[in-house]
Amino acid sequence: VKKLREIPEITQCHYTTGNYSIFIKVYTKSNEDLKNVLVEKLQSISGIARTETFISLEEAFARQIPII
Repeated sequence: VKKLREIPEITQCHYTTGNYSIFIKVYTKSNEDLKNVLVEKLQSISGIARTETFISLEEAFARQIPII
């Protein structure tokens, strides 16, 4: 996570349950830029065995909820 924090294109980082250890959100200008982040930055970090990419086509909505 310390190394992930150093990559400016990563805007969120979550520890997860299930098949994956960490879920990150990455923002890039293009698919080529995304490829460069994956190959040059993420996959060069020791301890990262593999990545899986999902591309969001459109954000339907985002909401904040109060924690009571």
